[in-house]
Amino acid sequence: MNYPVVKGTSYILVHAEDMVIHNGTTQSTERVINPDSEYLKKLPNHLRSFEEVVNYLPNQVYIGNMKPEDLKKFEQPWHNKPLENASRDGKYGEIMPEDEFIGLIKIVDAFDLVKLSKEFTEEVKDKLEKHPLIREDLIAKLKSGDDLADIEKLINEQGAEALYFDGKIVGCVKRAHDVDTNLTAHVLFENLVCKASGVLAGLHLVAKNDIDPEEIEYVIECSEEACGDMNQRGGGNFAKSIAELTGFKNATGSDTRGFCAAPTHALIVASSLVQAGTFKNVVVISGGSTAKLGMNGKNHVEKDMPILEDVV
Repeated sequence: MNYPVVKGTSYILVHAEDMVIHNGTTQSTERVINPDSEYLKKLPNHLRSFEEVVNYLPNQVYIGNMKPEDLKKFEQPWHNKPLENASRDGKYGEIMPEDEFIGLIKIVDAFDLVKLSKEFTEEVKDKLEKHPLIREDLIAKLKSGDDLADIEKLINEQGAEALYFDGKIVGCVKRAHDVDTNLTAHVLFENLVCKASGVLAGLHLVAKNDIDPEEIEYVIECSEEACGDMNQRGGGNFAKSIAELTGFKNATGSDTRGFCAAPTHALIVASSLVQAGTFKNVVVISGGSTAKLGMNGKNHVEKDMPILEDVV
């Protein structure tokens, strides 16, 4: 008889300061219905730096450098009680800065839809080469970059989604179809963020738990995003695309959806597959969502707090 157990876990966060402004739905909606709003004017002054995000106590708990019960030692609110000299690396994963993550978005792009400037590519390549989990074959996918003028033309004339870092355009995501609304640049950007963050979580899962990736037989992806086209909206498959880059060469997989409850459903499915003897090693994995960035930003700004929903 097979009994399902959790063999290992990993947790990652990605600082997404510029994505809060340009890609979170609260902000993007506000720009459409009230472009001169006081909220949008005040927002930049409420964004946290990468160092502040790393030093935020709950984030340190999330990546495993502190235990949840340790938070009881600190009076709330926690946003004004930084843990000085905290590490981006933790027992379960890491907190990745936004520029490195944009590079990872390019790496996971299988259809050359992501264009990064030559200058930015050179800078981020140097950083990712020092990352212990980003393999040489992944680094090679960055290529050499494109001229910024060509990127701006794609944004201004062909509906590409701009990629920002430190307030400046450093790249874009192109649309994949002229008329399919499921393949617009914005939708593909969200999909690529989900895929890239899922890959990062998968790489940490393997590294932190001494897992042989070739022993993984099935992958269940359970994020709040959906990918597909006009013929199968939300048809998937994030799971197999993440498995490919993570090194799960012998795995197949599928996506399970249920809003924020999807991980629970995915764990039920995974444990059932093991209990039934269908598969021995099943990975449950999820990428992040840019739509949720700054979701409660208006309340944070109103209360003179930093935007706390600034990580994927």
